[in-house]
Amino acid sequence: MNGRKGWILLCILSAGILFFTAAQAGASVPSGEELRLSPAPAFVTGAGVNVRTGPSTASRSLGKLDGQASEELVATDVATGEDGKIWYLVLSGKVGEGWIRGDFLRFEGLDDPLWRLAARIRRDLGVTPDMTENRLGKPESRQNRTFLPEDRKEKVTETVLTYHEGNVVFWIPKNGSFLVSADFTGKIGGFGNITFGADVDAVEKYLGPPHGVRNRVWTYHSGMSRIHIRFGMDGRVDRLILERDPY
Repeated sequence: MNGRKGWILLCILSAGILFFTAAQAGASVPSGEELRLSPAPAFVTGAGVNVRTGPSTASRSLGKLDGQASEELVATDVATGEDGKIWYLVLSGKVGEGWIRGDFLRFEGLDDPLWRLAARIRRDLGVTPDMTENRLGKPESRQNRTFLPEDRKEKVTETVLTYHEGNVVFWIPKNGSFLVSADFTGKIGGFGNITFGADVDAVEKYLGPPHGVRNRVWTYHSGMSRIHIRFGMDGRVDRLILERDPY
């Protein structure tokens, strides 16, 4: 009798663990509606993972990504493929925009408003210089210089896209593009929900208290990203800066 009771208890505990694990997995996967409103950081979990033109293995491959490279992708939408699998539309500085099957992705920072905001900025501005031009139009100037950063063994090309009221800077190593910074006083509506003209209360409601304050500039940081928000004399946002540390 004791053995039978123990077996029943083990079954109950196992079912509970499975249910809890499934609930956690479901809670950690953003919906399409959520991603269209607020893109999410995502990382490849496999090796040689195809990025395709559509949510199907029958779609053409744009290239392959490796989880060991640790590129932070931007997931912007989701769809169910013909194979019944979940696929995510992602932006990659290496292969551009394409679809990856969901079981080859992991999400991070879903509950971090600053990380989600940085992902949205990258979606809105683009993750390559050409993508930025498609989104913002032709810049006033596009300047390139090649140099060797102090902490790197290989040279990179820095591309600066200058607009009337801002600029976007990319580093381009041999294997892709990396958005290093964006600095605007206009041209765009803002950074996500942080719009030009927003007051202190609106910013704090969205991002919480700043991590640093200096000369009317609020600074927030999360992981490799920093966002600086400058307020004018009237207490409203008049400059927005995104900075990211290259891999």
